Amino acid sequence: MTRPATAPAPAPAPAPAAGPGPVPVLDATAALAATTGRAAVLLTRWTLGLAGELSRHALHRPLALVPVRYDGPLAVIGPVLRPGGPACLVCTEYQRLATAGGRVPWQTPKLTLAGVPSPALTPAVEALVHDLLDPDPDPDRDPDAAVVHIVHQGRGTWSTHHVRPVGGCDVCHPLPSDTQTPLAPLPRGPRPLPDPAVLRDPNPRTTGAALRAALHDERFGPVRLLRRSEDSAFSLTSALVTDGRTVDDGGHGRARTFPDSERIALFEAVERYAGMRPTGRRTDLLASFAELGPDRALDPARLGLPDPAHHGHPASPTVPYTPDLPLHWVHGWSLTHRKPTAVPEHVAYWDVPGPDRPRVVYESSNGCGLGNSPEEAALYGLFEVAERDAFLMAWYAATPLRRIHPPADDTDTLLLADRAAAAGYRLLLLDATNDFAVPAVLAVCRYEGGHPDAPRMFLAAGAHHDPRAAIRSAVAEVVTNVLEAPHRSSATGGPRDPGRLRPMLEHPELVQTLDDHVGLSTLPEAAPRLEFLFADTPATTVEAAWPGAPAPVPDLSGLLTHTVGRLARAGLEVITVDQSEPGLRDRFGLHCVKVVVPGALPMTFGHVNRRTLGLSRLLDVPHRLGRTSRPLRHGELPLHPHPFP
Repeated sequence: MTRPATAPAPAPAPAPAAGPGPVPVLDATAALAATTGRAAVLLTRWTLGLAGELSRHALHRPLALVPVRYDGPLAVIGPVLRPGGPACLVCTEYQRLATAGGRVPWQTPKLTLAGVPSPALTPAVEALVHDLLDPDPDPDRDPDAAVVHIVHQGRGTWSTHHVRPVGGCDVCHPLPSDTQTPLAPLPRGPRPLPDPAVLRDPNPRTTGAALRAALHDERFGPVRLLRRSEDSAFSLTSALVTDGRTVDDGGHGRARTFPDSERIALFEAVERYAGMRPTGRRTDLLASFAELGPDRALDPARLGLPDPAHHGHPASPTVPYTPDLPLHWVHGWSLTHRKPTAVPEHVAYWDVPGPDRPRVVYESSNGCGLGNSPEEAALYGLFEVAERDAFLMAWYAATPLRRIHPPADDTDTLLLADRAAAAGYRLLLLDATNDFAVPAVLAVCRYEGGHPDAPRMFLAAGAHHDPRAAIRSAVAEVVTNVLEAPHRSSATGGPRDPGRLRPMLEHPELVQTLDDHVGLSTLPEAAPRLEFLFADTPATTVEAAWPGAPAPVPDLSGLLTHTVGRLARAGLEVITVDQSEPGLRDRFGLHCVKVVVPGALPMTFGHVNRRTLGLSRLLDVPHRLGRTSRPLRHGELPLHPHPFP
């Protein structure tokens, strides 16, 4: 909430005070020399390196310093720097500057910020300093969050923010060592479900209002923006996260109402944020696979490596892999072998920054799951791996799939099919289930209207223990993309610019982003690549395709154990990495897990990052499923850029 900043305050005293009364105002040099008492620290020209010095100085002395720093028209007051404080100046500024979306070099200690105090607002700033040093603070304040006030001097307004170092802070809340943190095995015990048809535990702590209050702050994040789209198939909300990058990223929620879609978007934002880089444990294992060996670590070669022909390409972030290459590793848990195993950090987390951290594979958020328990998060991460694996296996092998009739009693699916038809698209459902044996469905919308420039095709996928849930997920996403298509710019250089996309037909290495993957397959010229999806295959019902599905699930842990066992019999190992952010886990019971299945086809974006070499399942399983007359050879696969959104 923004309010007028008009409260008066006493004039400052010239030296640190030890108790209630006037608050001295010090410059940075005097503050770093102080050893006791309380004071405001005036920073009109300062650096992030100085923020670190002040924080470390106060955290180890009986001091209470309130930094009052200026950044253009803003006066930022707090947090209080004291021993045991919930946040410091370093993590507070990291989160504030990261909301600028990568336009500010927030990781640079020499970054200099400056501003000029407004004499008219000085009493208000002083009053806010007193508020932070009040010995009897508001009893409703969150003790795990620091209070920061921001005065906008140009507008004469102020706002109050509650900041917690999400993912730890090297200065005030360092993360525990990954190698010294005991791993808890999964599953940890029975997880009875009140409704076997719903694979989610009840969690009364995660109401929409509670999540919004804890996560959304336009100045500090971790969710910096909530945005609604009112012309989608459903109520659609996007929750963009604070991550210091130039691209918008976060969670998206679809539901019948905006409050419900916002809650889903916030859940997905937590998952995205936790999956980007370590927020619960500090990575400190640097070694080569040759040093660790297969008993301690996952061999990166089992994950599918990029085509050597693309090494050194400007769009490739990877380096050639050799067993002697030193990599950073985090510890996960093999559900299959019931033991710890090290996983390359850049496989466990999809956006670990730093030029000193070589990557041997491109990794996306594929396999990241969020749940009300570690088992639930692992199960949904495994469903996502199954979904992408099923799609990519069908796409790269270009095998026709049997058609599925939309369930006649599923009004949501039928309504969405009608919405697509009104836009000129026919909905087609295809069974992509493979040796994972998790029901997997492709939803394809093909344009059959008369507009020559309309996008020709959209595709999405879903996988779930309940095939109807898989269908609803896939259909909701593909129809959302259909209805969103008119808002994607087809102007020169835009994501749907045919002139930009057509060269990619002959030069697939130009396909670098998700928009490129989707846009290329909307071109009429790409239609021959997609014809296998529309083969005249037999059509069947959901009941006939998956007899008895979904099987009753009285215990979620039992379903996870059963699924892992089934994959083991298919020769596939399941490894989990706990990505949970400690504050959100402890406050809301939300767990994040990355699921890695060596041998599964990984979802990648940027055609030069494609990982198909060394994955024998791509060649063998279509034959075992009867989709091809013989095992395939890698050299005969079409390997066109995929159209997955």
